[in-house]
Amino acid sequence: AAGESAKGEGGREDTPDPLTYVFGKPGEFDRDLAMMGTSRRRFFTINIVALLFALGGNFLGVTSRLLSLVPDRQALYLLPVELTLFYPINGWKRYVGDGAYELIYPMEWLQDQAVTFANTAKGSEDRVLAMPRKRASPGVQTSVAFGPPQGDSSENVSVVRSKVPSSFSLRDTLGVPQDAAQRLLDTAIAPKASGKEATLIRAVAEERGKGEVYEFEYVVRLKSGKQLHNVCAIFARDGVLYSLTVLCREDEWEQKGARLSEVARSFRMV
Repeated sequence: AAGESAKGEGGREDTPDPLTYVFGKPGEFDRDLAMMGTSRRRFFTINIVALLFALGGNFLGVTSRLLSLVPDRQALYLLPVELTLFYPINGWKRYVGDGAYELIYPMEWLQDQAVTFANTAKGSEDRVLAMPRKRASPGVQTSVAFGPPQGDSSENVSVVRSKVPSSFSLRDTLGVPQDAAQRLLDTAIAPKASGKEATLIRAVAEERGKGEVYEFEYVVRLKSGKQLHNVCAIFARDGVLYSLTVLCREDEWEQKGARLSEVARSFRMV
């Protein structure tokens, strides 16, 4: 039978080569297949099809594990974005929005369907109203949001798009990252009348994808005394300011901060 060792002189067993060990001596493999009522061609066809189904269906996570061998999560960017929904890499999925930005997020997080439905309804409404005349859309809109299942609003990531003048630029309009971050905190995040307090931790500028991104890290103290740790990343493109914010409770930041910072760091222009 296939895989049996051949005996040499004096009854000593010779170690077969790997091919002989698997398929046996010439003719043995075909005889074994004939006993099973199949052929060499059918055997290999069935196994190749089974392998393709296993890879395509991510059976037991085998496809994700193979792709995770690519260093630095580059496999997330090698696959079409739709496939990363089915093949998470090292615990991450990738999202591309508006054809303008992309980000990665934890594989167990879910997309906020309320935001999706609102955007879909808004698009349908605009198309209907645009028949007699075009109506301007609101200047600020949430593009997408993700968060842990059954979680609350204290841990999530969201991307907001805001209309800005076509001449808007991060450096020329907002200034250097430190000044831009402080302006954001003083006017939008925690203005004086809001009862909130915001403390800036850091502000940096980086080239990501096709343009420059500002990233800010800060802590907001709410009226209730609850503190939220935030990382915000922004860039401007074609008259739209895209802002990503990822956050969690301050008392959970030590445990979750590294992972959430990866989400913010992945935000870039495409």
